[in-house]
Amino acid sequence: MTTLASIFFQIPLEALAVRMAATAFVVIAVAWAVGRFGPIIGGALAGLPIVLGPGFYFLIAQTPKAFIAQMAAYSLYSLCATQLFLLAYIASARKARPWTSLACAIGAWLIAVFLLQGLPAQPVIGVLLFALASLVCLRLGRRFILPESPSVGKAGLGLLLVRGLLAGALVAVVTATSSRLGSVGAGLLLAFPIGFTVVAVTIHQTQGPADVIATLYSALRGTASLAGFCAVLAMAVPHWAAPVALGAALATSMSITLCLVFRRQIRACFP
Repeated sequence: MTTLASIFFQIPLEALAVRMAATAFVVIAVAWAVGRFGPIIGGALAGLPIVLGPGFYFLIAQTPKAFIAQMAAYSLYSLCATQLFLLAYIASARKARPWTSLACAIGAWLIAVFLLQGLPAQPVIGVLLFALASLVCLRLGRRFILPESPSVGKAGLGLLLVRGLLAGALVAVVTATSSRLGSVGAGLLLAFPIGFTVVAVTIHQTQGPADVIATLYSALRGTASLAGFCAVLAMAVPHWAAPVALGAALATSMSITLCLVFRRQIRACFP
């Protein structure tokens, strides 16, 4: 049986470096954005496909387009589970420690993925389920929001970099082994909320429950950009050239993120 270490060392160095750097960038950028712009915009930025984008980029080069389309459809289902991940962390963060909240969130994600894995690879179904999950989680999550409180401290750049690189290593391993898992397992695992995992624990430890709850509540909306990425990729890649489909998916995701940020700024200017 192939060991995890042997799989890790089979990953091309270029792919490993890009995937690790991408995840590290998400962790550092979001932690910085929360302190600079507040948790609302930080949560929206957390939804950018900086992990999914490189993952699908490398997979497109080595797998058939039909496989990529099915993977993207199941990644969309995985994002439905991510909304439950965020809600579970939000609900437990008020009283629980960061690692306890994380365990609750991962448990919610696993249960949701187990239930969703039997659905057909249809992006339309995924979009509808994602919209429903988002509405329910936004409604339920609102009651857990705490009054804003001063930050209890900020993690140093070195600590954030270490956590980001560790998360990047996990992303690299998952994407390198995804083709052996089939389109269902690969799609579900590729969208596992590794970025949100590290971001949530980091903000919870350094800035307290109020900030992490506000950030993850905003991320419930920010994840829409990831859903847009997966939906467009799943629908476009069977009909268009793979790089064009990937570009359209990225453009859609960035447009959704910009709309979320501008919406927040407009509401701040005209309450």
